[in-house]
Amino acid sequence: MEQRDEVLVIGAGPAGIACALALEEAGIDYVVMDRETVVGSTWDRLYPSLKLNTSRFYSHMPGKRFPLHFGIYASARQYHDYLLDYVSKHDFNIRHGVEVQRVARAQTGWLVDSSEGIGIWRAVILATGRFGNPWTARLAGIERFAGQVLHSADFRDEADFGGQRVMVVGNGPSGMDLVVALAMTAHKPVYLAQRTGIVLKPRYPWGLPKHGWMLLTEKWPNRLTRWLERRMLALEYRDVAASGIKVPGPGEMTGAAGTRGPELLQAVRSGRAQAVDVPVDFTRDAAVMPDGRHLPLDTLILATGYRPVLGYLDVDHDVDEQGLPLREARDFPVYEGYLPHTGYQLRGQPGLYVTGIFYKGRGAMYNFVVEARIIAQQIEEQFRERAPAETFADLTPAL
Repeated sequence: MEQRDEVLVIGAGPAGIACALALEEAGIDYVVMDRETVVGSTWDRLYPSLKLNTSRFYSHMPGKRFPLHFGIYASARQYHDYLLDYVSKHDFNIRHGVEVQRVARAQTGWLVDSSEGIGIWRAVILATGRFGNPWTARLAGIERFAGQVLHSADFRDEADFGGQRVMVVGNGPSGMDLVVALAMTAHKPVYLAQRTGIVLKPRYPWGLPKHGWMLLTEKWPNRLTRWLERRMLALEYRDVAASGIKVPGPGEMTGAAGTRGPELLQAVRSGRAQAVDVPVDFTRDAAVMPDGRHLPLDTLILATGYRPVLGYLDVDHDVDEQGLPLREARDFPVYEGYLPHTGYQLRGQPGLYVTGIFYKGRGAMYNFVVEARIIAQQIEEQFRERAPAETFADLTPAL
């Protein structure tokens, strides 16, 4: 069993790449392990019509902006090509084709059992994200349905469903993306089964995306930025409920973040899509609705979300109501959705860090970079007993 002085980063997606960069900048030796043969493998498998929900202004890696032809919102294919190009211009220490099977406590660090063997590492960063572990909600009677059932993670091309009668369960960003795409090829209407309401907002309030306004107003006084944010939050399509799409009631939480753009509304208005309740049962070829109707179906797509990829973690860890691991309280200031006094070490697990699963503030891609720099600082303190930085500005990515 080998004792390692490097930091192990598990996962070579954008979060793992951001950690590799931050550790290099901090002068900390590291190894990145990934079971796949390509960087950012999750992005390599996504359906071609997918676009990022976060704009170009805060979604790039440090030192390399998106090319102009990406537009404001890059596609999944463009983003993956960007990651490949970014890594090709750096000499990151990445080992592909290595699967981590177990991470457990050891007397002098963290025991990691992988396809390369067993080693003891002083620190481990869990950067396997939350999109490699599809979560399937339990639907009553689904075992009786004889048609095709798949998770949105397995969706590749709307052309594969030409003429089929399709229902998508789940009104998060993926669910709505799929309904809009399928409405062009599948049998009309494509059903969107909603358990919770949707808030549809303009993608470009007053001509700019939300992140564009955030960038322009960074130097404004707080009272003015808060006023502008309130105004933007109030902008939404007012006739959504009249189209049959479920909207949140007073004080009710939405099932997903506010979705930008009118595409779903247009698809419903044109009759290409229809919002319905979640089925209460299934027959061999139909969904049984709460009002007793039977909706004939060929395919059921479960856009029911994901859970963090932490199945290899052989240690007790506390989680919140979404299944996200709780972190050790640390003295970092509040900044763009980050909780006060928050670091990225798992609660009660010294030397074990997690990144890539917290999506508040300016979006996941921006968070990856900030989180990586916080983790690198925490590891510096762990290894060298260095005092924490005085300001959060030292940790935020340069734009």
